[in-house]
Amino acid sequence: MKEASPTANNLLPPAKASILLVDDEPMVLKMLQTFLDSQGYQVLCAPGGHEALAIVEQQGHGIDLLITDIRMPDMNGIRLLEAVRQLLPTLPVLLMTGYTDFDLVVEGLKQHAFDLLFKPIDFEQLNWCISKALAFLMTQRLEQQYRTRLEEQVAKQTKQLCDQLEALQEAQHKTSEVAELKREFLSLISHEFRTPLNGIVGAVQLLEDQGVQASQAEYLTLLKASANRMTTLVNNLLTLAEARSAKHSTGNVINSPCMALESLENRYQSMAVNTGIQFKTSCSQPASLTLQGPWDALHIIAGCLLDNAFKFTGRGGEVSCRLWAEPAGTDQQETSVCVQVNDTGKGIPIACQEVIFQPFTQLEHYLTRRSEGSGIGLAIVRTICDKLGGKLTLESSPEQGSSFTCCLPFKQSTVPTP
Repeated sequence: MKEASPTANNLLPPAKASILLVDDEPMVLKMLQTFLDSQGYQVLCAPGGHEALAIVEQQGHGIDLLITDIRMPDMNGIRLLEAVRQLLPTLPVLLMTGYTDFDLVVEGLKQHAFDLLFKPIDFEQLNWCISKALAFLMTQRLEQQYRTRLEEQVAKQTKQLCDQLEALQEAQHKTSEVAELKREFLSLISHEFRTPLNGIVGAVQLLEDQGVQASQAEYLTLLKASANRMTTLVNNLLTLAEARSAKHSTGNVINSPCMALESLENRYQSMAVNTGIQFKTSCSQPASLTLQGPWDALHIIAGCLLDNAFKFTGRGGEVSCRLWAEPAGTDQQETSVCVQVNDTGKGIPIACQEVIFQPFTQLEHYLTRRSEGSGIGLAIVRTICDKLGGKLTLESSPEQGSSFTCCLPFKQSTVPTP
């Protein structure tokens, strides 16, 4: 039981709070009603538990506090409290008793009665308990309002996030469709170019075989160079389209690093002679080492890197290509095959070292650039490397040359190299 406090007036609720009084003794009921009326409360009275329960069912949340006697003939205060808890779980209830019945007191407290008052009622004590109970009710309602508002905000933000996620997924779907259309377009247009291009190349070869006049030889050379350049561009477009395809194969070819390097030597040695560039190769692996994996993809990557190196290295410069294998983690069967291409060419500023891997991108403007090419090669390298779970690094600085390194995952093979 709470004791009176001199600061009780600070806890008084707003005027006209609604209180339901329940007591089977008319004189006590009238006395309490008169006092509560004088305190500014709206008072509802009931002579028994059933009548009180009917009022609660009718008024609902319009009742702010229930004050009930414990001992009543039809329905005692404990049973009334239990019934009210089913309807209004947070409604504060004050129990009154004129008897020292500890069992009923304990049972009332178990039902979460807010407080217990002993008859004869001390009005100061009653006022204090009412103030505390209504303050508690106000806190409960504020908390419920806050919780409701918080739930509404969470629901609103959740809906916004769901809408944003749905929009993002839709955008990703459209992006994927656009990427697929671009890939199909590149593949289709490249294949369509091949038919007239084959006709041009064939006609050039026929003219060379039949011989031309000296005045026409220069034009034939120009035509042949343009046809070869066009062939390279078409091949690169096809390679880029295949590299971007989700169906890109990891390959199951068996080969060795040194044999792969030998085929690159045969392919680029004549280019080095024609361009006046020194071409060096090295392989530190034993010839007997055979690995299973995407050798075709590695050849494409090495070819793109070497084409790029020769393109941007002037006469008298140097281009080198190195292949090697190294362990990839703790699994002894997993091996990385790396190709590194170095050149002494123009070099690449740090700010541009990410941009050059975008398709159709070159550092020089297309109106002023001095090097031929479409800017596809490095995009092919990045795409294939990413698709196969490889690693690509670049070290370069202006006028100091460039060094590209790409490592792809392979597996050791027990089958000897053919």
